[in-house]
Amino acid sequence: MNFPAQHLLFCLCCQLASCTSAEPLSTAPAPLIVHTQEALGAALASGKPTPLDALTPDGKRQVVRQLRWKENGLAGFSTTPLVRELDHGQLAAVLSFLDASAYLPMLEKKLVGPPLRLSALSSQTAQDLQSLRQFANADATRRAAASVTATGIGAPAVLRRYQQLFANRLNPSMLSAEPSGNLVALFDAASLAANDNPASSATDDMLRLHHELTARAIDTRRTLDDAMLYALLAARRFAKAQAFAAMRPDLAEIAIPQVVDSLGPAFAGRSAFAYDAKHNTLTRVAMLSRSGTELVMVVDAGCHHSANALQALQADPELQRRLRQVHLVLVTAPNAPIDTHLIREWNGANPSMPIHAPYSAAQWESIGVTGIPSFHLLRNGKVVDRRTGWSDNGKANLLKLIDAAK
Repeated sequence: MNFPAQHLLFCLCCQLASCTSAEPLSTAPAPLIVHTQEALGAALASGKPTPLDALTPDGKRQVVRQLRWKENGLAGFSTTPLVRELDHGQLAAVLSFLDASAYLPMLEKKLVGPPLRLSALSSQTAQDLQSLRQFANADATRRAAASVTATGIGAPAVLRRYQQLFANRLNPSMLSAEPSGNLVALFDAASLAANDNPASSATDDMLRLHHELTARAIDTRRTLDDAMLYALLAARRFAKAQAFAAMRPDLAEIAIPQVVDSLGPAFAGRSAFAYDAKHNTLTRVAMLSRSGTELVMVVDAGCHHSANALQALQADPELQRRLRQVHLVLVTAPNAPIDTHLIREWNGANPSMPIHAPYSAAQWESIGVTGIPSFHLLRNGKVVDRRTGWSDNGKANLLKLIDAAK
């Protein structure tokens, strides 16, 4: 039976007025917080509701599968299904449940528009997407084991696996028959493949899938637009990225640089972008290999190993002098979006050692960048030695590489 709110309020006031007992009012039990994988497993196995139940079954499975734990709590998790599927209160509850409330201010900014709730995945699509994710995780673990002090990049094996699983399902005639839930899963698969292979056909697949979602009037503001723009910028498709962002108010705050290409398509050899922060302009310049020695140092934003290497370099004038002797070339990762913030901050403080951004991954393929930070010693344009990562003895290893240049 339903009662008007005024009636309920009147009854409550009467009950409180007639109370003569000094007994405290009962309080609700404290919300459950899980700190270990075992505690999460017990909570899920108990059959009692948890905040994760606010997700779709597919979203809940994805979140649980991608949780990474350390001894004293959560080490990492996928934010994508949380941002896509939850409202503010549900998001706050899930993060509290996982003892990850510190992420709420960052993630709640991404809750643009209503939660995205689409049809369920087909069993085959779910199976293929999970297979690709497992393959990508195993490949990343294998590459990370080769250098625990570096952030691995470049995963052509993941691209090949993606093409084996999904290539036959992405022609326009087949896409039109896919349910909406499958389309988003296919987009996620293409995004995973394009993440380290931005200049590949996986980025074109993302564009095709995004167009299909838009044609069906599906709201793409929650994570899908961000992922598409990231892939376009990583692939150096600046004109396409500008056109894409211009049509989406949710991306209006992102200032995409203007590009000035004075070299033109006929240029052969390595080139890179110099960034003008004042005018937000990327100007393409030649970075041809020189005769004699050259040391290419590759760093990137978001990599704490890179940050440690740059900090050590900035704090050591003698190390700077030694690097200039072997003709230091400092660049960001070839297959990632150009982080203009990193370049602006570093170049402003270190004008004699500017960071450039590779023009394309293909032009820098011969350097062989598989992790960051990395240091590549070239002699007459050919890589003769390299170091990857930055540990406590990173400076000593770099000096050995410099000594080898002699």
